[in-house]
Amino acid sequence: MTPPLRRFFVPSGSVRARHVTLGPELAHRLGRVLRLRAGDRVILTEGGAHEYEVQITAVSGNALTANVVAERQPPREADVEVVLYQSLIRANRFDLVLEKGTEIGVARFVPITTARTIARLPDGQVQGNADGYGGEASGARSERWSRLVTEAAEQCGRGRLPRISASMAFEDAVKAGSGLKLIAYEEERAQGLTACLRGLRVRPRTVSLMIGPEGGFEDLEVALARDEGWTAVSLGQRVMRSETAGIVAAALVLDALAER
Repeated sequence: MTPPLRRFFVPSGSVRARHVTLGPELAHRLGRVLRLRAGDRVILTEGGAHEYEVQITAVSGNALTANVVAERQPPREADVEVVLYQSLIRANRFDLVLEKGTEIGVARFVPITTARTIARLPDGQVQGNADGYGGEASGARSERWSRLVTEAAEQCGRGRLPRISASMAFEDAVKAGSGLKLIAYEEERAQGLTACLRGLRVRPRTVSLMIGPEGGFEDLEVALARDEGWTAVSLGQRVMRSETAGIVAAALVLDALAER
């Protein structure tokens, strides 16, 4: 059985008149790191309505060239857009949310800061008692996050990259949510996430999911969210880490609502 071709996201405009030229960064990755050579075939996508099977014609340290041999539609995205409002947590754990959320099918990630957030904010100030990002500048962090979701999307075969929004304060995030708005709250006893999804009469086009930090949301935050139209739901009897909660909640929503 022939293994599937590897997939790579490339900048818009890379494919022109059935010829492809990639710059030094991608040439280094494909040629030096992955050891691809002239004659090898890969899938290239600009994240649009088409993707391209190409055959590499030449690889150097500065450029890679290829010819398009086939054109097709990219894999379908989920029919429901899941927007994950994930509290900033320690860097390696937030990275896990981005990676696994991308594999699951999250459409957009929104980092949020809450009363109990322990992480470095975009302006360089520390909220909480520890700096989970080691002084990493916001620009470098954004670049790393973008690389993480790109590589995860390539690995799992997505046709589009999920978006990563600028971080938001909780008070702004609860106003920004759209569609079906769900906030995971460990003190909620009346309604679980799965029961809430099963009880829907109309399939929403967008689901906004809000996940708290280690230590959870404060009661006043949940009250504010409810005032803004968010529904509090439980993720079960066990207390999950923040990154686990985000991944599990997104998977449950997509499993329940996305058409197959």
